[in-house]
Amino acid sequence: MSNFVCRLIATPRWNTTFASRYYSRQTVSSLFIPMTRTSDQSTSTKISRQTVLENAGLLKQSRPGLYYILPVALRAMYKLIKVVDEEMITIGGSKLGMPCLIPADLWQASGRWDTLGAEMFKLKDRHSRSYCLGPTHEESISELVAAYLNSKNMMPLRLYQIDRKFRDEIRPRLGLRRAREFWMKDMYSFDVNKAASLESYKVICEAYDRIFKRLQLNVVKVAADSGAMGGDVSHEFHLIADNGEDEILICDQCHDAVNMETMKSGDKMTECKLCKGNVQNYRGIEIGHAFYLGRKYSEAASVTYMDENNEKIFVEMGSYGIGITRLLDAALEIQSTSNKIRWPSVIAPYNICIVPLGNPKDNSSRELFQLAEQLYDKLAVGKLKNEIVIDDRIYLSKTVGPGTRLRQATLLGYPHLIILGKQALEKSGFIELEDQTSGNKQNIHINNIVDHIQQIYEKKDICTL
Repeated sequence: MSNFVCRLIATPRWNTTFASRYYSRQTVSSLFIPMTRTSDQSTSTKISRQTVLENAGLLKQSRPGLYYILPVALRAMYKLIKVVDEEMITIGGSKLGMPCLIPADLWQASGRWDTLGAEMFKLKDRHSRSYCLGPTHEESISELVAAYLNSKNMMPLRLYQIDRKFRDEIRPRLGLRRAREFWMKDMYSFDVNKAASLESYKVICEAYDRIFKRLQLNVVKVAADSGAMGGDVSHEFHLIADNGEDEILICDQCHDAVNMETMKSGDKMTECKLCKGNVQNYRGIEIGHAFYLGRKYSEAASVTYMDENNEKIFVEMGSYGIGITRLLDAALEIQSTSNKIRWPSVIAPYNICIVPLGNPKDNSSRELFQLAEQLYDKLAVGKLKNEIVIDDRIYLSKTVGPGTRLRQATLLGYPHLIILGKQALEKSGFIELEDQTSGNKQNIHINNIVDHIQQIYEKKDICTL
């Protein structure tokens, strides 16, 4: 007999309800959320972000720089990817997949096999052929496009992927922010000339701005050095945060911004001063980067098109990255505390948690659970279809009491909690609705709760899966 069947049999008088949880409604007990602590934690206690995420059952370190991304966090990450996909589609982006394992000859042709040094994971196969685990894919995408591009009418061409990248960090730290394996969105643009390439640069950077605006994050575009990537135009996207690793200077008049650690000279700051503005110091977390590459990679891979004179012309390229896991990690860092995780609302893993209080010994508890199921069925339609969970652990009150369940719901950061107490069964029929983002709590009549929530989410930008 399977463990699952044994578990059903061992559950007293909740057999039917327990079984239905797995087949009709999303419930907390059916989700894998391995929390490691549930006691209240003072917000003043200093605790690392990685520890907070591990305590909440979102993340688990395997080795330094290597992480298991657990189901709830993975759901948020997939929502973030969907937001990125939506904005890339609006600018004509085509999504594809590329091998993570890249032959050495591609990087040798571009001259980067040796310049990136120890940060690259390099290996050899059984035939002694050299490869690397891709930290970025300029060489690979150039090889691909070179095989198919034959006319300038195919441009502008904007190709992107969202996949794992690898970097042998000398000292992995700060959780997902500096990991050895991470998720990245990288887009590559191909254009007929420099003017067209810089237009693609502008369009893609504007799409990045829309992504960060939807996430309601304070992100600034910062002039930067192109480094080993090549090209002569480069910008970083920094999330302003007190604990950011980079020092950012921003002019309060023209809003030009500079990363002091990556600029080769002070020329850009001189431009800021010309507008007579005051320069303010901030700290930033780099979450994206844009590069105008020129012809560095198209020449190495012979990416050309035929012009009107039947001559081969090298295309102009750009490269644009957003660190998906880094962005997710940084957003949680600036919005959360040691006992309250707060998500950008558009990518919250689940938007509503229904928490019926009580325990199995109390007859009202069963009624509250049935009420929770009824509310779920009425609310889980349209854009909220897969966005609601019931905390059905009412039958585990000896180990997971009402206080614990409420603390865990607070820690996980559901934007809204529907708390069902005994007053929901009384004549007054009131239900507590808590907005965890604003901290606002309301007692709403049971007959009005569904309409009230539907009105809230009708106007709200949320990503659904």
